[in-house]
Amino acid sequence: MKNLLFICCWLYWSLGLSAQSSTNAPLHDDNHKIIDRLQIRTGDFNGLHTFTGPLTRKDIVDYKNWAESESTFAEKLKGSKRYQEDLRYITNDNNDTDTSVHSRKPFLKYFYRTPAHLFEVRTKAFYFNINPIFHLKFGYEMRGNGGGGGLTFLNRRGAEIRGNIADKVYFYTSVTESQARFPTYVTNRVDRDFAIPGAGFFKQYDSRLTPQADDGFDYLVAQGYVGFNATKYIGIQLGHGTNFIGDGHRSLFLSDYAPNYFYLKLNTRVWKIQYQNIFAELTQNYTPFQRAQDDPFPKKYMAAHHLSINILKNLNIGLFESVIFSRGGSMELQYLNPIIFYRAVEQAVGSPDNVMIGLNWKYNFLKTASFYGQFVLDELSIGDISTNGFGWWGNKFGLQAGLKYIDAFGLDHLDLQVEYNMVRPYTYTFRDSTAIYNHYHQPLAHPLGANFHEVTAIVNYQPIPKLNIRAQMNYAQYGQDTLGSNWGSNLNPSYFTREQENNNKIGQGVKTNLLWFQLWVSYQIRHNLYADLQFTHRNENATLDALDNSANIISLGIRWNIAERNNDW
Repeated sequence: MKNLLFICCWLYWSLGLSAQSSTNAPLHDDNHKIIDRLQIRTGDFNGLHTFTGPLTRKDIVDYKNWAESESTFAEKLKGSKRYQEDLRYITNDNNDTDTSVHSRKPFLKYFYRTPAHLFEVRTKAFYFNINPIFHLKFGYEMRGNGGGGGLTFLNRRGAEIRGNIADKVYFYTSVTESQARFPTYVTNRVDRDFAIPGAGFFKQYDSRLTPQADDGFDYLVAQGYVGFNATKYIGIQLGHGTNFIGDGHRSLFLSDYAPNYFYLKLNTRVWKIQYQNIFAELTQNYTPFQRAQDDPFPKKYMAAHHLSINILKNLNIGLFESVIFSRGGSMELQYLNPIIFYRAVEQAVGSPDNVMIGLNWKYNFLKTASFYGQFVLDELSIGDISTNGFGWWGNKFGLQAGLKYIDAFGLDHLDLQVEYNMVRPYTYTFRDSTAIYNHYHQPLAHPLGANFHEVTAIVNYQPIPKLNIRAQMNYAQYGQDTLGSNWGSNLNPSYFTREQENNNKIGQGVKTNLLWFQLWVSYQIRHNLYADLQFTHRNENATLDALDNSANIISLGIRWNIAERNNDW
């Protein structure tokens, strides 16, 4: 990745700095939810492309300021305390360049001089803020079959720093130390992948809170980046973190389910077009022996680009392409070309890599609804379809379609969402771990991998400005593997170990039905300090398993400056 660092530095010095820069808002935080609602309510993207996340804080503030000035929406604001609270949250949370934001009562004169930040330093040439990170949650799992269960907990604490130099160069860093005892189904996933979902490396220890030995997991999560605008229209970011490409609850292109990775991101925005490039260093599959011996994990790389076009003020179309590859730990320089079709390069070097393409769309209508979706294509043979239908193993693709309905039935801040996802068997897989569409044994897209249908329904209601009630139900049907088999759900095995050439269909293998339901009540005590109450029901029913695999989990927690991570699979 030395090549990427060299290119980043060269662009910095040769092109110069001309436009105001900004840090990102964390993925899936309240900023993103508010902007999504504002775009639907105003019926106008106003040049903002939300499909590639996280959004920058400058973009969030600019859109909020525009929405406040939009006449039709301004009338709506007058009668809604909830909308006013949404806009106030954005103002307080993104005050990096806004000197007008002040707290009514700072703590000891130097702390919380603004509502969102513990400590700030602001000069003409420099700004930074620092905030604590804290999340403590205790729960209890009750299992239907009597096995496992018991006390669960999550203890996360750390700190984050963000800022800018002369409004030109921006930076962000955070580190979080965590100890946890997960519900049984999450522990089973850790045992399968040798990694914590979203975190990667871990150490086991005896929490002494249950009779089982080594029932606790200790892990560290760190992320950070530095960025600048090379020109008025081109932004560059070099960092360690995750990205999300999609407008849905899930993404079939790139999600934040896998752990953080090293990346270089180029973002070009001009006219009605946004073009984003991501070059990333990922971790190949590794053995338990390598993990136990602390050997260096083998590397692979990803190059991806996404073209987003606002065809109308409320209609967006996007094109996606990615390639996963490895050259014995070295970068394939030809993939650094930011505008070439990767499939053409991949064929030119002997077709050794894993290329995917995709199409996405979003259409906001009636100022209350949004229709969105994705189509991802890994491989397709028209000849085989005409002869044998879609059953050939190499017909690998996925589809997402979703609908959002905000202020449903005229009720302020009652939001409904339904989303369908399907991915055929063996999609994202490869002949070996050098180019599987995963990182650290974990899928880069959907948590279920492949070989599934899934329907998600979400009801979100904000009865008063600080209180949020959310109900979510996922129903999925997928095929699991028996010992030594490969029916195309788990991405880690080579597709050379597939069970059959033809007659492949979604749900093949051990047919499994999964129901996941959660009721979540969250109250914002003060800015970014939340008290949470959750009830989760999960039932996994496999055709070869007569056991009752249902579980009920109730938990109570408090979190500060950190988003909840739901293991909703």
